[in-house]
Amino acid sequence: MNQKHSLTYILVLLHLFLIPLVYFKTDVGPLPLSIEIILIPLLVIIAAWEYMKGTIKLNNVPAKPFVITFALFVLASLISLVKAESLTPAIMEIARFLSYVFLFLIVVKVDFTKKQYINFAKVFALAALLVGVYGLFTYVFNFKLNVAGLYALKEAKGRVYSTITNPNYYSAFLNFIIPSLLLFAVVYFKDKKVQLFFFAFYGIYVINLILTYTRAAWVTMACALVLVIIIMPKKFIKNILKPHLLIATVVLFAIVYFLPDFQSRTNSAIYAIQTLVFPNSPNLIPGGTDTDIDLAGDEPLDDADIDKIKDDATTNRAVVSRTTLWKTGWVMFKDNPIIGVGTGNYLVRYKEFVTKYPDLDIGHDEYSVHNSYLKVMAESGIIGILTFLSIYITYFLYLARLYFKQDLLGQVVALGVFAGSVTFMVQNLSNNLIFIPQLNIIFWLIAGLAIAFLYKNGEKSSNY
Repeated sequence: MNQKHSLTYILVLLHLFLIPLVYFKTDVGPLPLSIEIILIPLLVIIAAWEYMKGTIKLNNVPAKPFVITFALFVLASLISLVKAESLTPAIMEIARFLSYVFLFLIVVKVDFTKKQYINFAKVFALAALLVGVYGLFTYVFNFKLNVAGLYALKEAKGRVYSTITNPNYYSAFLNFIIPSLLLFAVVYFKDKKVQLFFFAFYGIYVINLILTYTRAAWVTMACALVLVIIIMPKKFIKNILKPHLLIATVVLFAIVYFLPDFQSRTNSAIYAIQTLVFPNSPNLIPGGTDTDIDLAGDEPLDDADIDKIKDDATTNRAVVSRTTLWKTGWVMFKDNPIIGVGTGNYLVRYKEFVTKYPDLDIGHDEYSVHNSYLKVMAESGIIGILTFLSIYITYFLYLARLYFKQDLLGQVVALGVFAGSVTFMVQNLSNNLIFIPQLNIIFWLIAGLAIAFLYKNGEKSSNY
């Protein structure tokens, strides 16, 4: 069998296409069953079998730093089990993490050809396009929308989540892809029709992101755009100012500006950031940017003022609830600073801590900490968080080092994945995205393929 037609290659294609589109999770008796539980073990078995047969071979990517950091975090997780009250969630969480590790190491070490990498990109792009179009379809036809949080939205039909199970998770997926789409549209492709196609693709994703109504994701998307411009200013700014792309940008901005609840939600996002960053500031203005409300009460309030005050109260409640959840994770860490309460045991111990510290109680017996880093700190202590962060530091150092060895295509891939990964890490400050299987499979799959491609591309570029 030729490597071109290896089962390993086909299974990677299936991961890239199916994971974003047809994710499912169910139980078969006492055992969970999901698409990754089927695909990842199958990929591991087939890759091992084909490697022993000589059907596939390994590349020269130095994966040892990743192996070391992965192993250290697994060791920290195992040490934390000393404090675990329940081993079942701990074992399941460690098993999930190991599945990401095996997936990443396979795609980063198998020696695929450049044509195969292009096919990987095409298949994932097709899946991503279908996800985005389906997301718009659900909003236009008011189908399968999430209605959680609609108390703060007056015009929206609901929150879009397409095929990613939750609007917050979907926004992270979108932000992971958006920088690459923008860079390919503006920097890499030269043909106007191709540029406009990719810019339309980018526009679909931006509109989807707005329709998730995830404020943190909106802010993160804006920060990613700034990051892209800072790293590649001449090429990006020069091309985006070309007439056809400039017109496309203005059209997209106009569409976004008039989307339901965009303006009020933007003000709410600004106010939420002000509240988090400057909680005691005397200059904090309710409503974000508008200053025309009569706070002293000397003039009668009109309906718009009343609505604005209600919106600010809603935003304040959301901010207070989120910060209370973060405080809960912090307190759990402070009480167990070395090895935590045990991997996977945050929810198991949640009720105990909100009972012990009543000011942390928001009326639930279980509630996520909504911050991946605090979750790791609470569950595996200082040892866990340091080894956990070492994984991502290694990853970003790899991308940064490879960026400077690339041709234009490689630079676009490296910067797109780097910026998308930064947005993913930032959004983990307000959600437990790193512990969502569908997102993590996509993240580590793309990360591994990108590093392997960039390493091969960098070697080829240095030979010229």
